[in-house]
Amino acid sequence: MLPKKANLSVRTITPEDATKLLEHNRVNRPLRQGHVDRISRLIQDGAWRFNGDTIKIADTGDVLDGQHRLWAVIDANCSIETIVVQGIAKEAFSTIDTIRQSRTGADVLALKGISRYRTVMSSGLAWLLRFNRSVIVEWKLPKNKIENSDIEGMAEENPDFVKAVGRVMCLRGLTNPSIFSFLYFVISNRNYELAERMINTLENPEGVAISDPFYRLRSYLTSDHHKRKDPLMTIALTIKAINFANEGKKIQTLSWRAQGKNAEPYPTISVRKDLK
Repeated sequence: MLPKKANLSVRTITPEDATKLLEHNRVNRPLRQGHVDRISRLIQDGAWRFNGDTIKIADTGDVLDGQHRLWAVIDANCSIETIVVQGIAKEAFSTIDTIRQSRTGADVLALKGISRYRTVMSSGLAWLLRFNRSVIVEWKLPKNKIENSDIEGMAEENPDFVKAVGRVMCLRGLTNPSIFSFLYFVISNRNYELAERMINTLENPEGVAISDPFYRLRSYLTSDHHKRKDPLMTIALTIKAINFANEGKKIQTLSWRAQGKNAEPYPTISVRKDLK
């Protein structure tokens, strides 16, 4: 049961409403601007959804939970629908969010009925989205954070991605299958035979010449096998190997110079879609 002083309602919070609620707030907890910006972008992009989360207002008028959402409404200059609970004892603040576990992209996929390789698929879809947005090099920047709503949207737009994940799982003992699921997906939609050749060579290089670009890629992946590979380097070298293989080139070394006097730009995929 709700405490006698508390009341709950579904409300449209306008920027004006958010301003009034914050004006009465005397708690003034540290504001994480990056979090505000993140929510604001979701609201402006139309990706914010009514999800049952509440804005909690103390019996003193202080905002116990929802400060960042309120600031984001003001920043986005857009209204949102949410549940507002008013009249909560201020002393209850210490119990808020103490047992909540963050939802992941894999959790979102589970709700869509995907039962296998959800974590790999979620991460792979995130890399695909970074690729589509041309932000792979700056993937760690807060502004390029991938939201659960992004994962959900990518899964809906690319229903065959789950097949790409299943295809690359044979490489899970060799490399990061999330990265290769997105690379395989992109290349197989342009040149299926080339994508299959890459996976087959990485899985079993028997009979493949050491000058083959995919053989050289496998050599990189197996070197210092227990050392975690930088995803940017792995993606860059894979793209270079794909381009070399598509052009029918033989190579002695596979490298990408990221820094220094002769630094190279980040590689781009030159394989065009097969029109056959």
